[in-house]
Amino acid sequence: MTGRDHARLLGLLFWLLTGLQVVIIGLIGIFYLFFFGIMFTQMPHRPNDPPPEMFLPIIIVVVAILLVTTLAFAIPKIVAGYGLRTEKSWARVWAIVACCMAVMSVPLGTAVGVYGLIFLLGDQGKAYFDNPGYGRLAEANVAAPEPNSWQ
Repeated sequence: MTGRDHARLLGLLFWLLTGLQVVIIGLIGIFYLFFFGIMFTQMPHRPNDPPPEMFLPIIIVVVAILLVTTLAFAIPKIVAGYGLRTEKSWARVWAIVACCMAVMSVPLGTAVGVYGLIFLLGDQGKAYFDNPGYGRLAEANVAAPEPNSWQ
């Protein structure tokens, strides 16, 4: 694989990992809301205790904070994925930050983060990003092969 292929694959992996994380947090939030909602409405109520439904807004706030935090941590991965896929000059810095953040998400994020760090800090990544054409001019100047002659 060329440096360009690695960069585009890493950008795609960032997007897939981020989408998976957001979907999982959303599903966990929906599960918690239903589970605690049913539990609090079925709870026995004593006269001097606060109503169990009072705790449901607290659960909603906690789930909202989890979702907002997940989206905040997703921003560097989305930006890095965009930069790597479209070959932007600032993509390497964002990708290194996104890899360091992804390493903390065991096990898929760890695999993506380690792969990205090996590529970005390795010889192939350095050669790709330090190239004055940044991967585009070198591949654009390659002459097309001669068509087959059937004569």
